[in-house]
Amino acid sequence: MGVLTDGYNLYSISLTSFFIPSSFTFSSAELGLLVAGSYYGAAIAALLFGLLADRIGRKRIYGFDVLIMAIGAGLQAFAQSYVELFLARLILGVGIGADYVLSPVIVAENTEGRNRGKAMVVTFAVMWGLGAVIAAFVEQIGLMAHLPSALLWRVVLGVGAIPAISVFLLRRKIYETMMFVSRVNPEHQDAPRIEQELGKPLPKARDNTPFLRRLSSSALLIVAASVLWLLYDMYSSTFAIFGPITIASNLGLSPIEFTYVAQFFAGIPGQLVCIYLVDRIGRKPLIVVGYAGVALWLFAYSLLLSDPRIFGLPETQLSVAKLVGEAALLGFSFYMLNYFFSAVGPASIIGSAMVTPELVPTKVRATSQAISVSVDRLATALNITAFPLLLSHYGLGAMVGFYAGIALISTLITLFVIPETKGQELERVVKEQNAGKRL
Repeated sequence: MGVLTDGYNLYSISLTSFFIPSSFTFSSAELGLLVAGSYYGAAIAALLFGLLADRIGRKRIYGFDVLIMAIGAGLQAFAQSYVELFLARLILGVGIGADYVLSPVIVAENTEGRNRGKAMVVTFAVMWGLGAVIAAFVEQIGLMAHLPSALLWRVVLGVGAIPAISVFLLRRKIYETMMFVSRVNPEHQDAPRIEQELGKPLPKARDNTPFLRRLSSSALLIVAASVLWLLYDMYSSTFAIFGPITIASNLGLSPIEFTYVAQFFAGIPGQLVCIYLVDRIGRKPLIVVGYAGVALWLFAYSLLLSDPRIFGLPETQLSVAKLVGEAALLGFSFYMLNYFFSAVGPASIIGSAMVTPELVPTKVRATSQAISVSVDRLATALNITAFPLLLSHYGLGAMVGFYAGIALISTLITLFVIPETKGQELERVVKEQNAGKRL
């Protein structure tokens, strides 16, 4: 539900950006800053929550993340100025950043190796997409009810508080994770309850290696995972935020139509493929194949935007950076194929924050994830802030081509740096990495 809230709130700001100017006046640069506000908040909060989760445990702070998200989402509805709305999105981002640290770690540490991939894909990729669809549905209901623009955007953004607050008490009642109890705090009060639920003793082997030594020994993998996630979000979050505005407009679709078609005809089918294969053939093959498809179809879309004649279409089908006729249909096909291949691999695996939690020791897992989240969110925030200016200067075709290049770079990082974790228990992955270093 935390990830659903994230998907809802990140997508709803793009859907409502048409209506917020009815209440406030701001420039295109300020629009970029507004939609990136939650990313800035997430970058600030992630490190604090990651350190706390490794020091005092996951359970102690789990639940407060969604409470902060609910407060931030609710405050958006009552903002009386651009500054107040931006501050509300910063608060929202603090909760999102905390959740992006805690939820992947908790799911990973409570799931067996043979099913961990599909559990994380369902929990994150599927729920994020569902949040986006719900945001489009809420706005559609508001439009059908003929709500004034100044009220519509407040309702759509404010509803984002509901899924977050709905699970606050449930999160406060969960046990500490099995891996944290086993490797960090074997005397934890939840140990007997976990063993009762498992029906067997919980293996306990306290990790006595100093925290900083564990963190430094994982530095290369943390950096690689952070860069991989950063590159993924540079294009995916930009499309998630500006897709319903820029891509939809370029293809002659409304934001709501674009959302439904993208999710139901490309996103969900790709996620289903990933769920079926991620624990069978592994993470790396799906990421590589997915990114290859993303690069191919985005590059084709970029060429179409630059000159439709490359595909045998008349130049007149590109009118003021807007595709029309057969070119619009072809461009839509290219974009949907990109979306499908992304869902097959990168969006469902990297976007599910699966990489870092699977590669580092339990003792530093939350901090490592926090580093990845902070690096990713800050870089993505800067990218989103700059996108409207870059778009106006270079054009959509050049930007899409740039993101195709990012997909190719990400493929190389995955191939040569990231190890396969299919079917392996978390600490076994760490042991194999350490053994490889000694060799």
